[in-house]
Amino acid sequence: MREISVGEASVGDIVAEPVANGQGRVLLPRGAKLSAAVLSRLGGWGVTYLKIEGDDPDAAVELADDPADLPAELDHRFSPWGGDELMMAIKETAAQHLKGRS
Repeated sequence: MREISVGEASVGDIVAEPVANGQGRVLLPRGAKLSAAVLSRLGGWGVTYLKIEGDDPDAAVELADDPADLPAELDHRFSPWGGDELMMAIKETAAQHLKGRS
């Protein structure tokens, strides 16, 4: 989960915690997917920050301390795309790269 300003939010982002106004009224429930219409209304509702699902895409990626753990970590990171041929090709390229490092 990460906290971002409304200006940083994008269509498709998923709300990690309910969004409420100053009176405590819930405007968006946890799990709501942001649409262009909702994004345009958030400022008018007085919302300045949101908690969004997922990690910060600009954050540094930390790898396993033990090189022997890297194949399992690679499997875990690519598990959501098991049926995607292109992503599996990228995973295989990454695995070959990791083998060359050890």
